[in-house]
Amino acid sequence: MNPEEGITVRLAALCLDDKGRLLDYGLWDVAARGALLVDLARAGRLTDEPDGVVVDGTPTAFGPADRLLAAVLIEPEQSLDWWLEHGGVRMREVAEACVAAGLWTESRSLLGTRYTDHTPLADQELDPEHPDTAAVLALATACGALGPPDEIGEEQLVRTGPLRWICEAVTDHLHRSHRRNLGIGAAGPF
Repeated sequence: MNPEEGITVRLAALCLDDKGRLLDYGLWDVAARGALLVDLARAGRLTDEPDGVVVDGTPTAFGPADRLLAAVLIEPEQSLDWWLEHGGVRMREVAEACVAAGLWTESRSLLGTRYTDHTPLADQELDPEHPDTAAVLALATACGALGPPDEIGEEQLVRTGPLRWICEAVTDHLHRSHRRNLGIGAAGPF
């Protein structure tokens, strides 16, 4: 799994503000775990079978994905919803992995940490009809990286093609998490 081409790295880049800051929102941590699950499905490590989700524990060589995959293998009886809430990996860890992989650079000051994304966009990443781009946009919309968090419609889900099953599970969970957060006064980015 090449992290540069993954859903997770692209989503994390969308979560950077115009000054390169990565704000700390609980919903974005859930989105990071969701994006990792989507990347694991893209890499064939998670497959949707009639009897449930099947997990292939082969490492991906991307630290955050491998940490989540290892945790899933330890407790395979847990649901995808449970892993989205309790998977342990945070968006900040994705940013650190991007720096370690040379995809981003990091600068620290008294004002905090800022990141610069150096990953070039391929043609497919500019095409909203491409399943990978559609998946990034669906997750970014659901978690609020592109504006207020919003529910994902059928039209967006169809574009995710073979990733639809996992994108639908993740975006539905993000929507429920955001609604729950609004109910307790700890809403994500908005």
